[in-house]
Amino acid sequence: MTMKFGILASAQYPFEEDLQTRLGELWDLTEHAASLDYDSIFMINHFMGNLQTPQTISTTAKLIQHSGNMTVGTGILLLPLFHPVHIAEEFATLDHLAKGRLVLGVGAGYRDNEFQAFGLDKTRRFSRMRESIELIRALWTGEEVNFHGQHFVLENEHIGIRPYQKGGPQIWMGAGAEGSVKRAATVGDAWFAPGNSPKPNWTETAMGWHDEALVEAGKSREGREYPIIVQLFCGETTESAQEMALPYVQDSYFAYAEYSQLSWQRTAFEYLKDNVFLIGSPDDLTRQIKELEAIGFNHIVFRPFWTGMPPEMAHRSVSLFAEEVMPRFRGAEEAGK
Repeated sequence: MTMKFGILASAQYPFEEDLQTRLGELWDLTEHAASLDYDSIFMINHFMGNLQTPQTISTTAKLIQHSGNMTVGTGILLLPLFHPVHIAEEFATLDHLAKGRLVLGVGAGYRDNEFQAFGLDKTRRFSRMRESIELIRALWTGEEVNFHGQHFVLENEHIGIRPYQKGGPQIWMGAGAEGSVKRAATVGDAWFAPGNSPKPNWTETAMGWHDEALVEAGKSREGREYPIIVQLFCGETTESAQEMALPYVQDSYFAYAEYSQLSWQRTAFEYLKDNVFLIGSPDDLTRQIKELEAIGFNHIVFRPFWTGMPPEMAHRSVSLFAEEVMPRFRGAEEAGK
């Protein structure tokens, strides 16, 4: 499968910033990426945050309007915080708005305050997510559903709107722990990998977990997407890229580190800067992406801006990457058109 490239609409802004202005910049960046033939755009999801964060379902609907031919999806929706009937109906509707260009990316969540706010037991999030996926897929068939689970029960019900895609959008599962990665292989249509682990060689190790579970389930790698979310900024030189981007990356990571579950993002920042982030020249980014490709990833989804970054800086990076890096992975395909 030819390498794909997408952007992550990590729409999180300090409360003192004007949200209307920032959202307008997001729509502009989305249209810019579509004009440069990016393949996808994904929207994040959080509640009760320390940054103002537009909600994912309504924002995804708006992104569809600006996305051209790109695949649009969630990266990721915190599925245990929702009722699966709600998500089945909402994403069937979004699938029609996107005319089949939709992916439902889901994850279990990690922030204690989100589960507390919804009155949910965080320790049951994995079973709740797995059951939700099973029920959503059953509803997406359009047939009558009888479902009796630990968390949800339906008696002789069918969905009010069938998805545009037969059987519904693909479901990509975000996962980092070994059990969750293996669950993504057996339950999900794709594993949506986090690309910012502070553990050396984690991506190789986790891909091994995934493919081991895939084999045990009798499934093939053939035709599967292997997306990974990374922090990426492209500059003329590696030095200039780091000088421009790293202050904004650090501000964002230190804001996230205020959550106890992400405190490591402050203590491990120097390691991430030197070993994990993709912030550099076209040549350096090409080398790093080829390393990810060799591990088995075939869809790079990157965050194009961070807290406080001027929009024109993000536009320049997205443009330079499309002009100088993407053709190196698409050359044979484009030549054959």
